[in-house]
Amino acid sequence: MKLLATALTVIALAGCAQRAPAPRPLRTSGFLDDYTVLREGGPGEVRHVYRNPDANWARYSKVLLEPVTLWRSGRKSLEPVPKEDMLRLVEDFQGAVRARLGRDFRFVERPGPGVLRVRLAITDADASDPVLDVLSAPRGTGRPHPAGAGPLDAETRRFLESAVIEGEIRDAKSHVLLAAGVESRRSGASPFRTWAEVDQAFAFWADRLSTRLEASGAR
Repeated sequence: MKLLATALTVIALAGCAQRAPAPRPLRTSGFLDDYTVLREGGPGEVRHVYRNPDANWARYSKVLLEPVTLWRSGRKSLEPVPKEDMLRLVEDFQGAVRARLGRDFRFVERPGPGVLRVRLAITDADASDPVLDVLSAPRGTGRPHPAGAGPLDAETRRFLESAVIEGEIRDAKSHVLLAAGVESRRSGASPFRTWAEVDQAFAFWADRLSTRLEASGAR
């Protein structure tokens, strides 16, 4: 489970070093403010990463988590994918991050000292397109998804094979970029077939994210 499983390593950037520029152009959605700082990741890292060498992770104990979003090139670009599936993806992704980070970090709603601003998105868009559509994770709908933990829709599976995960962490007060990354599906990776597999991947990498932030000194 590599696509969405590795999503959260986008912001779990312990041990990343500056690397040579990526050998091929990186497709960008426009979600990140600056793609030029990204470098090709090494073994065990996401495909393209950035880590601010001057970041003082020990000063951070709170998180301002922005709503997870899904970026697409216009409303019709993913028309075959059920909208309820796209909304569930961003909602489940966000829920897993909040559940795990909430054990060790205090969530806040406003920038301030010691606050990390975390942004995450699932993207299938091209920044050069004239129209971009953004879906945000809903809050408190309370409606169960019809599929439960069962099989994914065929179009949803195809979408997950090409989707990209993007994320960044900034100092919430100064807006200084601390870490960023972009991850896409690895060749030969086993496809997701059920919602249970997707949710297990979210939970696993949310745990890994929290562990790595703690190892960096943030908590």
